[in-house]
Amino acid sequence: MGDDQSIVVIPADSADIARLELATELERVLQLGVTPIVETITGLFASGKWGAAAAGGRIVQGALKFKLFQQVSKEIQDLRARGKIADDFAEKKYAFNSWKELFTVIDEETPDEDRLEALKAMFYAVNKINAADGERIASYQLFQIAKRLTSGQLLLLKAAHERVKDWDFKPDPNLGARGWLEAASRRLGHQIVGLVEQDERVLIQNGLLTSRFLSDDSGINDGNGRLTPLAFMFIEKIKAYHIDLSESEQRAAS
Repeated sequence: MGDDQSIVVIPADSADIARLELATELERVLQLGVTPIVETITGLFASGKWGAAAAGGRIVQGALKFKLFQQVSKEIQDLRARGKIADDFAEKKYAFNSWKELFTVIDEETPDEDRLEALKAMFYAVNKINAADGERIASYQLFQIAKRLTSGQLLLLKAAHERVKDWDFKPDPNLGARGWLEAASRRLGHQIVGLVEQDERVLIQNGLLTSRFLSDDSGINDGNGRLTPLAFMFIEKIKAYHIDLSESEQRAAS
């Protein structure tokens, strides 16, 4: 074959043509915000335009992953640019592992907003500039806890913390486990005690809520709303992340 010759691959059939059209469509769709992505993909599925050219689940998963990778990468870049994370952060203790695990969770699980928020906050705590080794170790352990929690469990933890922060909060020695579950379900808005009880068990297992007591597990210690010191540390990491990220965004905008 001479130098002036080239290979032109012609699609063999309509399925190949559809795949080429799909690739072009996906490239455009993936640049959109989440709502346009949902509207566009739903419309294309409804119209049958994509037909058998792709599996719908993979398309949706790919679109969401793309947005999450884009969002997290930009936040890390912004925090580095503002001196919140060192340029050589990956050389620090547990830093590379936390980076690898964060992106692995996004790739394999496509976490929702609440879970991703906790993961990013703990990643930031591990890699925050000038953090001592002991702080990095503790933050990495909190990162492992965040990986194990669902959005429902994180929302329950948040609700428990909001209750404690109420101006009129006073520990109730007569509340009991059932009363605590009912109060939490009301604060969450769904008032389904069974759902709260499932998430309560996991938070206890991970050391974020104090355990029940008495022979029938009906007793609780309502001091600090059942939040453990570890829970307060976990929540403070999330708050610190939001504060520093907000400062970085405000400076970038100014």
